[in-house]
Amino acid sequence: MRKIDKLSDLCWDGLTLKHVSQNEIVIPYILFFLITLVFELFLAGLFIFSYYLFSTYGYKPTFHYYMNAVILLLMLVITIPMLVTTMKVHRKYIKKDFLKKE
Repeated sequence: MRKIDKLSDLCWDGLTLKHVSQNEIVIPYILFFLITLVFELFLAGLFIFSYYLFSTYGYKPTFHYYMNAVILLLMLVITIPMLVTTMKVHRKYIKKDFLKKE
């Protein structure tokens, strides 16, 4: 069990770029996650809108429709903590880069 915990910690450190300090890598990575979050929120909005239309016109969605909702929810649950953690870890590098440009 300890090996699995260590593997999950290493995976999380890799996904949040814990040991990377180069702004050329960190800033595009954070921008990628921001764009991913906006896209996932757009898909969630589409899902809510389609559910409203389905309920208005009495259409019964299939199992796949609800499965897509679960997958979208899992994607949001994974993306938000990764984005928050990455921004917390690299806050000093991001501020330093923006101050240097001004």
